Amino acid sequence: MNLREYLRELAFPVSSTTTLFALVTFFLLIGLIQLAGLFGIWLAAATIPAFLRYLTMIAEARAKDTDTAPPGIEFFTLVGTGWTLFPVVPILAMAYVVYEIGVTFGDLPATVVALGFTALLPAIVGVLLITHSPLQSIDPRALDRFIRGCGAGYWWAPATALLIVLAPTVLVFLPAWAQNIVEIYFLAVFFAVIGAVTRRAGLFDEIDIPDAVELDAEKVLAGLQSNRIKVVNHAYGFASRGNRDGGLEHIYDWLVKDPDPDAAWPWFLEQMLRWDDTYPALLLAQQYLGRLLEHNDKVGAVKLMMRCRLENKGFRPLSADLPAAIAAAEACRNDELLAALRN
Repeated sequence: MNLREYLRELAFPVSSTTTLFALVTFFLLIGLIQLAGLFGIWLAAATIPAFLRYLTMIAEARAKDTDTAPPGIEFFTLVGTGWTLFPVVPILAMAYVVYEIGVTFGDLPATVVALGFTALLPAIVGVLLITHSPLQSIDPRALDRFIRGCGAGYWWAPATALLIVLAPTVLVFLPAWAQNIVEIYFLAVFFAVIGAVTRRAGLFDEIDIPDAVELDAEKVLAGLQSNRIKVVNHAYGFASRGNRDGGLEHIYDWLVKDPDPDAAWPWFLEQMLRWDDTYPALLLAQQYLGRLLEHNDKVGAVKLMMRCRLENKGFRPLSADLPAAIAAAEACRNDELLAALRN
């Protein structure tokens, strides 16, 4: 990462309309917390985790070199994507350690420890972005590989962290609301720089941390099933709040990385067909049908179309898949389906 790229990330919160709007929203909410009395406690419990979660999503977006998505209602709950809140844990733990060292040994040792943690924090967040695993994000092997992989460009991120610490002391003459703006801005910049450092080093798809203990097949299967259940439950949360596209996108994102997609596609379809609103399941089925036809699984494709037509007689393949679907129905001699597809 060079100076030009760093300056680009330094300006990212104002160059991205989505991010700027989100930060202004969080600034107003934080200001309301300070004025709301007892109501402010409840508002803080919803707003602060959402803000911290959004900062992590800024880092992930910049690691992928994309713009951030606007924070949805799901940011204000503790359901799903819990990994995005994990950076708070090491920060609070180290704050306690630094405080205790300061009380026991004095300011100088406490400052040294604080600087050491500042140097490691971007690596913790960076590994978390790649793995979505809190445990791996504090694995010394992962941190070492991340820092070495980033090279000299890594140190732009700790330098930005120091800006967050130093800015309030330099700008003490500003009113409190202006200081809040500066702090929120530099927090967004810090996470954007972490994402950019990760992207610049080409690490987003390369971190591979071996498990300490190899799991047997039964445990792996149980873990996979547990993860699929979490994904479909989170997707249902989106859909139940009217965000069908968000729910489907969440499932599609998982299907790309599922180790056994041939089993995952029908599993997710059957789970979604149990929802009160089965329309998202039928949209998923259209994509699944295209996959079966692409793999020349005519029998599987016909069975899927018949299953979906039982759910909704109006179910049809996507236009691009219609010729292949007709050919599959002809090959299986399913006249009923053939007539429906040709209608």
